[in-house]
Amino acid sequence: MEKPLALMASVLCHKPAVERWASVTVPVTALGVATAVAWSADTHAILDRRWPVRLILERAGAPKFTTLQSGGISGPYLADQALHATTLLGSAIMLVRL
Repeated sequence: MEKPLALMASVLCHKPAVERWASVTVPVTALGVATAVAWSADTHAILDRRWPVRLILERAGAPKFTTLQSGGISGPYLADQALHATTLLGSAIMLVRL
């Protein structure tokens, strides 16, 4: 029987490629898990306060982006989500490297 992840992803992707990807094992340690979870929680708590996102946008030279509103989505929201994705990348790296 196929792995559920490979079966589900084969609907959207090329099946042999998905099977190779789903069979990859990544060694993780308790330190890596603890560090990744702590980093994720801390950075999300900071970014969700909104003022850090506004400060980053202003310092990056994009102060108009802090007031952007279009189609029900705001500039700060988009920046917030991009920063969250970036910090999650950091968590993933910590997870597999520590």
